[in-house]
Amino acid sequence: MKTLSKTRERFYWDRLRTDVENWCRECHACGARKGPKTRTKGRLQRYNVGAPFERMALDILGPFPVTTKGNRYVLVLMDYFTKWPEAIPIPDQEASTVAEELVRSWISCYGVPMILHSDQGT
Repeated sequence: MKTLSKTRERFYWDRLRTDVENWCRECHACGARKGPKTRTKGRLQRYNVGAPFERMALDILGPFPVTTKGNRYVLVLMDYFTKWPEAIPIPDQEASTVAEELVRSWISCYGVPMILHSDQGT
């Protein structure tokens, strides 16, 4: 770590390494320059789907700047078989909001899927 070596050139104290690592981890300017940390990705799994609208995925994107209609998030729904996507603007991530939009935008048009796949907010 460059910051650690530069600090060691001029200073010494017990736990210097730990203090410098903590400082760099908590520094907002350092974090903005480095970008987001990459997360360990899970193993890909193949899902066998036999028919359209049997299994669907949902995820929430955002927060984004508030729209003129008061929406900050996007609910994304996709059918695994056809890969048909739908993007629905929503004002919040509340379970009741998501459930209402799921029924209004998907279930009322295509029916109830056998399996609903989400990342449970992670």
